[in-house]
Amino acid sequence: MAKILSAQAVSVSDTGRVRARNEDRIFTSERLFVVADGMGGHTLGDVAAQCAIDAVAAIEQDLDSYSVEDRKSAIKIALIEAADQICRHLDGVLPGSTETRILNFGQAAGTTVAGLHLGERPLVFHVGDSRVYLYRDQELSRLTRDHSLVQEMVDAGEITDDEAHTHPRRSIITRAIGTYGPPAVDFAEVDLKVGDFVILCSDGLTDELTDAEMTRILRDAIDMDEAINRLVSEALASGGRDNISIVLAHIGE
Repeated sequence: MAKILSAQAVSVSDTGRVRARNEDRIFTSERLFVVADGMGGHTLGDVAAQCAIDAVAAIEQDLDSYSVEDRKSAIKIALIEAADQICRHLDGVLPGSTETRILNFGQAAGTTVAGLHLGERPLVFHVGDSRVYLYRDQELSRLTRDHSLVQEMVDAGEITDDEAHTHPRRSIITRAIGTYGPPAVDFAEVDLKVGDFVILCSDGLTDELTDAEMTRILRDAIDMDEAINRLVSEALASGGRDNISIVLAHIGE
């Protein structure tokens, strides 16, 4: 039987240089790690992100004893319940402004989510453009595919990854949790081993830094604290136009 994996994690959430408040939320434990990027302006993004975090955190103990398929079902149900809570909080009133929009829905309130649950078969889940990365042998690779308009353009061969990074429509997402109907959650079973690093982050990091820039920072850092602090500081130096939230987890036994 494979060993149950766990991880030691460091995390940070920074308001950035432009936004008035931080609408991101983070949850970390021994085997569950989640980043939620709230959107909607005022306190609406805060509430949406916290609803998603609370819903997944509430099932943490149950997840440890579930099969992979049961974990997927439990996470889906939790995020559907979070979406319902967000809608009930809004009471049918949409916010007045937001820079992040979901395709075909215009302005609304909600949150993106990226998460990892460890076990014999580690499971990554996400909705929207918050990401999960694997850092192994000094190489960085994405474990999630953005639910965004520019990602669809990249997949169709219309633009390159480099062009997507600076595209004027890069903030348009195609999935979220909130006032958009039942959330469609993507899952990926990942092969992790002791010594790997997993990074979960909001788009406040990836809009400012390319994967190559993130890789350089991780290679140069002497420890996890330096790595995560340098990621934030360089994202701020590049503009810091959004909230920046990061979880860096070191996989162990």
